[in-house]
Amino acid sequence: MLFLLLILVYNPISLRLTTIGVAIYYGLNPVIFYRLIKTESSFRSFAISDAQAIGLGQIKESTAFYIHKEHKRGYLFLPLYNLKLAAKYLNYLKKRYNDNWSLTLAAYNWGESNVNRRISSHQIEKDKDYRHLFSDIPETYNYINKILYPKNKT
Repeated sequence: MLFLLLILVYNPISLRLTTIGVAIYYGLNPVIFYRLIKTESSFRSFAISDAQAIGLGQIKESTAFYIHKEHKRGYLFLPLYNLKLAAKYLNYLKKRYNDNWSLTLAAYNWGESNVNRRISSHQIEKDKDYRHLFSDIPETYNYINKILYPKNKT
């Protein structure tokens, strides 16, 4: 029975469906959230980055504690828990950056502090595309483009 439960919880198809369900539950654009999770971990629940980001949403333990004060170490390997924290963090960033997706994604990838320094002289507009501000940071620029697609394709 436990084996069947593990197969269901960690099954790539179940993870994709759960990702969409979590996005809808947290009021996020399901397409963007799905692409974010695909980009972060390729739907691998046990993925660990060089920076020690864990799971589907590639969340660091420090970020998990920041989002959820009662976070317990090791829980980031649980798919639903990880997706929920990723969604909560994304909603926090969206609110912080006036619902602007390019800045929200830049902050998710490069960090809030880095993005804040980069945009300190800008007035944030909800629908403006700010990805050009990160063209000198290839990882972040490409990250935004993978999730939002290049400007000429949107």
